[in-house]
Amino acid sequence: MTIQQLSNDLGVGVDTLRIWERRYGCPVPERDSRGHRSYSSKQAEELRVVVKLRNFGMRPAQIFALDALARQELLLQKLDQALPMDSELQRLTAQLPAQQMRRTLQLHLEELGLERFIQEFAVALLQTLDRGWTEGWLTIAREHLVSDRLEELLKARLAVSPQSEDPTRILFLTLSGERHKLGLLMAAALFQAQGFDCLLVNEELPLAEVPALAAELEVEAVALSFSAHYAARQAKQDLAGLRRILDPKIKLLAGGIGIRGRMRMRNLVICTELEKIPNLCRQYFRPVPGK
Repeated sequence: MTIQQLSNDLGVGVDTLRIWERRYGCPVPERDSRGHRSYSSKQAEELRVVVKLRNFGMRPAQIFALDALARQELLLQKLDQALPMDSELQRLTAQLPAQQMRRTLQLHLEELGLERFIQEFAVALLQTLDRGWTEGWLTIAREHLVSDRLEELLKARLAVSPQSEDPTRILFLTLSGERHKLGLLMAAALFQAQGFDCLLVNEELPLAEVPALAAELEVEAVALSFSAHYAARQAKQDLAGLRRILDPKIKLLAGGIGIRGRMRMRNLVICTELEKIPNLCRQYFRPVPGK
């Protein structure tokens, strides 16, 4: 596959792949007569392990200091620590017929309620997907099938208008280069459950276009998510840049593993844990009637 195809498959930017190659000697591509890179399926699988280790907050230098086998063993250890094997989740991810997937997820949502569904079930489900692929009992296609059904279910919940009158409106988006959106989607659903009107932009946006959109939609806050694949330094620069050009009255909410270290900035709220969202709503926004 080409470097662009590899980038799309992993959800990692082309520039990041080139940096890994230059700094850590991985991946090592084949090159054609024109010097264009090409990658094998084995390299793609090894890099998926790297990507998942980054999701646990590890730095590339730590990851690439290990060989491929050691990286895979480390990922299994981290998955064991994060999530003991759940037979129901394993059956759902690996065996449940595709046509029953959405209905099963819907039943869990109705039984648990939205907050518990996301915090207790959806997070564990995504960890099970990681574990299944790492241990070899789940295909990439099946992984995408399950995560896509979860995404559809959460988007359907966001489409339901909040019941409160004149709800606080929040714009949820990712900037150009950030392709991982499930975490942002789960956060938006949790804010919606607190009575907020959450507007989700599906496509990545250039930073310069965010202020005009926020003004047009008359939002009180703009929420962004930065995954482990988004360079921490770039995330800080982007937040600082957006804060300079965004209406100072509009709050900035930032979350995700890509947000590391302290950031002091006017009207900036950092939230990297989904379970803290209800408290964050009470602390930084006007009360929602009935919530």
